[in-house]
Amino acid sequence: MRSFSEIHAAPETYRAYVGRFAFDASKLPPMQDLSQPVSATPNPVPADFTGHQLGPTGFDTPVGTAMVLQPSCAGPWCGSLAPGDEVLVFARVEDGRLIVDLDPCPGKVQAAPDTAMRERLAACMRGEDCRAVE
Repeated sequence: MRSFSEIHAAPETYRAYVGRFAFDASKLPPMQDLSQPVSATPNPVPADFTGHQLGPTGFDTPVGTAMVLQPSCAGPWCGSLAPGDEVLVFARVEDGRLIVDLDPCPGKVQAAPDTAMRERLAACMRGEDCRAVE
């Protein structure tokens, strides 16, 4: 819920999906060796996504589309994802492409939510209460 609220307040446009990615995992950055200089921003990784897009009635719109995974690192930790894992993803729309910021900490990519959380996310799309439950 916190991630939904953050992306809803962001100046960029985001879309929410639940599904699976297919991509070459060897193109993601490995954990970095702190004895070496921290590398620059990792290269984007093309990916194919299959799943469902969030709308006011839930994750009921089938989607199969290309997305770009943009990993980032914080110290030795880099964003990662395993091909085929079911995830909740908030993809940023940029120049007609869907960009997924793959950060070291879960945020815009998380484990797929259960049915109750999917219903809460749909309620948010309808403009209902989106506060995170403490």
